[in-house]
Amino acid sequence: MTLKTKKLAALLAGFVLMVPIYVLLHEGGHACVALACGARITRFSLLGAYMEYTGGVFSPGALSLFHAAGMLLPVLISLVFMLCYHSGHTGAVYRILAFLFPLVPVASILAWVAVPVLYLWGRAPAGDDVTKFLQSSGLPPWAVSLGAMALFCACLALAWRKRIPQNYWAAVRAGAS
Repeated sequence: MTLKTKKLAALLAGFVLMVPIYVLLHEGGHACVALACGARITRFSLLGAYMEYTGGVFSPGALSLFHAAGMLLPVLISLVFMLCYHSGHTGAVYRILAFLFPLVPVASILAWVAVPVLYLWGRAPAGDDVTKFLQSSGLPPWAVSLGAMALFCACLALAWRKRIPQNYWAAVRAGAS
């Protein structure tokens, strides 16, 4: 297998692996808050991308955190990963997977930028976590959108500072030559 083929396989495998990992972290974020509020998790599905619970006492703040936790836990794990990233590792597979691992959760922040704008126009998806967060928190949609944009920019700045995208492109270019 050539180096170029290995890189392509690593990229495809990374995307395939990221979906269940992201779903696990997303639903796990919701589950952690539900458990902290005294609920019992009754169903947890990676394939269906949902979790169900019974019981629990949710204050308005806890309910808002519950809806945000699906985005916050994957992003928190991505931030920890980026902080632990070693730019000195030269393996192409490492660099490709290190690029993909934070990419998916950080990209999910963009929903928290866009949905509040849709909410202002009365077009937000009814069952979406962001919509539910806006309804339970009472925060102004523009503030949620700006906060999400700030978090997205901070994640990008950290990735750039740790040289994650630069190393990814260097690994891709090395296989193209």
